[in-house]
Amino acid sequence: MRKWNPKILTSSMRAEHTAISRRRFSATEPGRVEPISRLFKLPPNGVSNTLRAGTDSARGAFTSPRPIHYAYPRCITVREMARLHGYPDWFRFHVTKWHGARQIGNSVPPPLARVVAASLLKASGAKPTRPRVTLPLGDPKLLSMDMNEAAKYWGIKSPIGIRDRKSGARKRRQWEIEAAVAAE
Repeated sequence: MRKWNPKILTSSMRAEHTAISRRRFSATEPGRVEPISRLFKLPPNGVSNTLRAGTDSARGAFTSPRPIHYAYPRCITVREMARLHGYPDWFRFHVTKWHGARQIGNSVPPPLARVVAASLLKASGAKPTRPRVTLPLGDPKLLSMDMNEAAKYWGIKSPIGIRDRKSGARKRRQWEIEAAVAAE
């Protein structure tokens, strides 16, 4: 068990989208893919697409696309991703949207982990016990460390690789994409 304050919900920061993106997100039907960003708009009573982690630094460290909220013209928050994945609200993630989304995308959904663990316990003949001690959430500073700070804190080599910039491709700006679509 964890000691936490249900009035404090972490990882709920929303993305700031341009007016163009919000218009496109609003025009996309729930359960469909927005054609320019190729983001999936969640259906109000349906299933989410897979929540992925994104790429590592060798490939440019891109955040994997988050679904569009079914009712609002924005991508879902890290906390909304966590709820879709089955995390309890007391579970905290990195303060940045990028790292929080990667943590969820790289994780095994807690309900699946629970079923697998229960099967292992049953097969081994072990009996689960409920914890008697309520644990604190820990130092919130750990949730805002970058990779180098975390590596130093834990006494390990930084896992960040060198970025590979071989392609030379230039990322297009949103207005360039809109102008190209309008010209077609």
